[in-house]
Amino acid sequence: MYPLMLEELAAARIDDLRRMAARERRALPLLRPSLVARAARRSLHALGFLLVGAGLRLAMAGERHGPRRA
Repeated sequence: MYPLMLEELAAARIDDLRRMAARERRALPLLRPSLVARAARRSLHALGFLLVGAGLRLAMAGERHGPRRA
């Protein structure tokens, strides 16, 4: 086959695949996280903030007292 014909066939096939993918994307419903998943994410974020805050307080307390001598 001629190279130009192959390129045209490949371009046409790519366009068809893109159209099919766009059609499938529009057909899918938008999924939202459940209420339980959202609540779990919020509680994990809150726990992370607490742990980071506690770590910072411990680090600051360690700096204030200085290194201990044996």
